[in-house]
This record gives sequence, C-alpha cells and structure tokens, in this order.
Amino acid sequence: MTLTIEPTGAGLGARVRGVDLRDLSDADFTRLHRAWLDHQVLVFEDQDLSVEDQMGFASRLGPLERVRTAADHAVAGGAAMYVANRRVDGKEGVLPEGEMLFHTDQCYYEEPCQATLLYAIEVPAVGGDTLFADAYGAFATLDRELRDRLWGLRALNVYDYAGNPTGAGGAGAGGEPDPDAPRAVHPVVIRHPVTGRPALYVNRLMTVRLLDTDPDESAALLGRLFDHQEQDRFVYHHRWRPGDLVLWDNRCVLHARTAFDPAARRILRRVTVRGERPVAAAPAPS
Repeated sequence: MTLTIEPTGAGLGARVRGVDLRDLSDADFTRLHRAWLDHQVLVFEDQDLSVEDQMGFASRLGPLERVRTAADHAVAGGAAMYVANRRVDGKEGVLPEGEMLFHTDQCYYEEPCQATLLYAIEVPAVGGDTLFADAYGAFATLDRELRDRLWGLRALNVYDYAGNPTGAGGAGAGGEPDPDAPRAVHPVVIRHPVTGRPALYVNRLMTVRLLDTDPDESAALLGRLFDHQEQDRFVYHHRWRPGDLVLWDNRCVLHARTAFDPAARRILRRVTVRGERPVAAAPAPS
C-alpha cells in the first residue's frame, strides 16, 4: 500500500489512505506525526482495530491518559472508554445521546490531554457527525483590537453542562456551575508546545467566565469569541463510517457533535494521550 495524505478541503483536516495502523513503520509514523501537526485532524479510513491496536498507535504519540471524569466506564485497564448508547464489554457507554456543543477535551483539568483518538464501530445512518474547528485560524482572524484585548486573559473551564450559563444551559441562562464539578483556569490564548502557534482556548460548552473581568464584559467577549470560532470557514464536518479512526490535536482543535436518533446504534471507542498544562501565548515583538 502507498500512504497518501489528502487535505479535506475544509478549514483543517486530512484523510489518510494506504496505511494499516496495526503495522506502521517508523518512517510512516514520522510522516503521519508531521501531517497531524500540519493538519490538526487526521482521518484514517477502513481500519480494523482492537482496543489494544488503538492504544498501541496512540502510545506512539505519548503516554496514554487514563479515563478520569468517567472512570467507572473505563475499559482496557482504564485507558479507553466507549462513547456509546449501548453497553459494550459489560460497560455502559458515556455521552450516549444528543447534540454536543463545541468544546476541548479535558479543558477542566490542569493538564488536558494533547490528543484524542476516536474509533467508529457502529454509527447511525444519519446524524451523530463530529465537527472540528480550527483554533489557530479562529485566533489569527480576530480583529487586531480584540486580539490585543485577549493577551494575558484567563478563563474558568468547568465540567458541568447544565450549570454553564454560556454553554448547554444557554447563553445568559444564569445558571451556576456545581461547586464540586471538575474545573481549571487556563489562558484564553495558548501557545502550542510543538508548533509555537497561538490558539484560541475557550469553548461554548465548558468555558464559564473570564477572570479579572467585569461579568458583563466577560459574557460579551465570550459570546463574540464563541460565535467567531464556530464559523463554517473554520470547520471540518466528519460523517462517520465504521472503521474510521480520527485523531485530533486537542491543543488547537475544538469539536462538537450533531444530534441523531437515539434508537440508532452509535458506538465509538475513545483513547486519549496525556498532555501538559497550557501555556499562555504572547504577542510577537513589534
């Protein structure tokens, strides 16, 4: 097989063909790693992966992250879980139904994962798609005045969908997050630890408020940022097929899920790679 990497034609992402992730040479891995940094999202089609195969490929990117928030649902020694609306391997799936707003995995921890690998086993005929948004491009295309306003700002991120007044609770719903919910404060603009590029690190589902900012200004700024980063020009829309393995860079990519019929079977397996604490980006010297 000849390995090919073809950009999706959207704001980000590339499709990889001609590779079996169970038998990947060091040279091909190096090429794929470079493509991942360049394209942010890689789609590997027609894979046949056991959980051990998926974990083996993921571990070449770095140490595996144990399932934390939904630890009771973890399989494979705690390193994998099923995003599913059916029981799999004796475990209930997590996040089984419905639409999910744009977010970044584990932004409510001090050290979010650097990479997420999601493998499709069964998918609905319609819906349940995943949207990926380019956080590099979103930041780079902000007007200069707004970019300058963001340098040095920090935001509170909380794992509490219903209690986030800017997220699932609806903008301006006035809810307060559960005080016991996992949470972390991170820079609004982070520097990617490998590429050095600045990325916008807030999201509609989990970012609750800006710190050291008037509440009204916080709500207004976040609303502008959310609307901006979710524009179609920054988004790759992935329609799943069984055998797809999608790898994305959690440090510069947001993702969301479209709604689907809950009666339709949807089973995907997720593995994540340990990351580091996000570091604030700084403006380039003038």
